[in-house]
Amino acid sequence: MPSIIDRYLIREIALTLVATTLVLLATVLSHRLAGYLSKAANGLLARDSIFLLLGLQAINLLTLLIPLAFLLGIMLTLGRLHRDHEMTALAACGYGPLSVYRAVFLLAAPLALLVAGLSFLVGPVIMEYQFEVLARARKEAEVSMFTPGSFREVMNGRHVVYIGAMDGRELRNVFVQSREPDGDLGIITGESGRQEVDEDGIRHIILDHGYRYRGTPGRGDYEMVQFERAIVRVDTTPPPQDWQHRETLPLHQLLDSNEPRLIAELQLRLNSPIQVLVIALWAPLLARAKPREGRYGRVVAAVLLYAIDFNLIGVGESWLSHGVVGAGVGLWWVHGLFLLFGIGLLLRQYSDGLGFRWRQRTRRPVEES
Repeated sequence: MPSIIDRYLIREIALTLVATTLVLLATVLSHRLAGYLSKAANGLLARDSIFLLLGLQAINLLTLLIPLAFLLGIMLTLGRLHRDHEMTALAACGYGPLSVYRAVFLLAAPLALLVAGLSFLVGPVIMEYQFEVLARARKEAEVSMFTPGSFREVMNGRHVVYIGAMDGRELRNVFVQSREPDGDLGIITGESGRQEVDEDGIRHIILDHGYRYRGTPGRGDYEMVQFERAIVRVDTTPPPQDWQHRETLPLHQLLDSNEPRLIAELQLRLNSPIQVLVIALWAPLLARAKPREGRYGRVVAAVLLYAIDFNLIGVGESWLSHGVVGAGVGLWWVHGLFLLFGIGLLLRQYSDGLGFRWRQRTRRPVEES
């Protein structure tokens, strides 16, 4: 049964954790919102799907943000208690470092289970639904990309497209001005056309029965070609990568696979729950701020350590996906490094006290001369 002090520490860390998670989530989602609005303005995404995509992104981001928020919650809460001498008073009452660890791990254990549930059960379902929403929004944007009677730049200004009228998906009186790589100007006109997206996700305008003009502005030597059908690419979005869809695979399929990229996905889903437990080991030691120490110095150091951990996980995932290391090494070496870091902090914090007591016990009395 947790004591009153245990419940107090759990409550303070949990409140800071929730507040930090909301701030981090709002920051990341604002950046994602700017990207979605840019795609919607360029006709690459239907506007109606933006907030649904943000909601799905918020659920997926929780798996990545909770370990960082937990770290900040420990650092801010315990750091404040150390600076205000509250931890000294608690230690004088018999509430020592092991008791602090008990409170931290009472929060870390259910938090790791929550992150594991999000990573293994909720995450794949959300990712599959997100890919469906993106595909549907992309299809809906095909019709809304061009407005009849207005000019629109596509391919980062390489093409200027004008649509005279639209009849459902059918485009009428299409005009396309293009700048060629060699500096020439190309103009394509067509009586009718339509938009199509190929199997790689690249969008094109298919023009029927028109003319193509090409030449240098200021000269009269334009080439003219009459065509029955012409294809103009109007999408700069790269084709989707196959490895992204591994995020939608269920757990049993990952467990039964020997493919390196699927093993990497499995260990990547394990990463956040393990991070929570490893952070619970070393963060309370790093939060032991001195009374006159700066308020946020150790917090910045903790964030830098987390950034190192995050980047090492990325390196390990790349090595594992490409077969550079085996599943036995995988991402475990990163967790092992930070586990050793926590044990090193633990020994450093308490070695002086242990050594002092050992010297007191082994010191012999000095005989009087």
